[in-house]
Amino acid sequence: MDSQTAKAASLAYLQAHSIPFIDSLPLLESLDELSPRDAKAVARRIMVLSYICGIGFDFDASELEASLERVGLAGDASERERDLLSRREHTPQERANATWLIECIQALSWCLCIADLDPFEPCDADIFHHFPKIFEDPSKFISGATIRPIDEIYLQADLHYRLHWAARNARLDGSGSTLHEGRIGERRRALDWVIGVESNWDEISLDT
Repeated sequence: MDSQTAKAASLAYLQAHSIPFIDSLPLLESLDELSPRDAKAVARRIMVLSYICGIGFDFDASELEASLERVGLAGDASERERDLLSRREHTPQERANATWLIECIQALSWCLCIADLDPFEPCDADIFHHFPKIFEDPSKFISGATIRPIDEIYLQADLHYRLHWAARNARLDGSGSTLHEGRIGERRRALDWVIGVESNWDEISLDT
């Protein structure tokens, strides 16, 4: 899979759904320039994000922090995530941001072939049923995870990059869109991380 082929597939999808685009949007890095994640890394990220989501749903951060340590995933949390878990108070915006991570989880679950990924639909109402609940042992889920072919994930990453531009542009020019900018942005973040655009979760750029 090369970046030009991915772009062509994305533009065909956008045209078929009457979604505006600009041909000049830069290409993604080619796959041979990237370091994609394996299935276990994706499964571990799903589990860490489910704990961070807990902050948005008013779980006790100290209990979340202790459990993440107990199940052996504390080292997989990013610097910002560790900061959130270490604090006992969070701003309304931090809690709201935490709940939005459910859309990252939707995209990562798609990468592991356990959920769909429809840009026009919100996350599955039962998304958390696809993997262990927080406080439960995730080892079997992680060891048994399987990932989609990287070409499929790369195509989705390119598509979500261009969908994100369309949603953001619609907001800026007031034209309106069937796409939800926040939803698409969070899913793009997850897909870019899986294909290896950025190794540090906290540093993934959502520029368009």
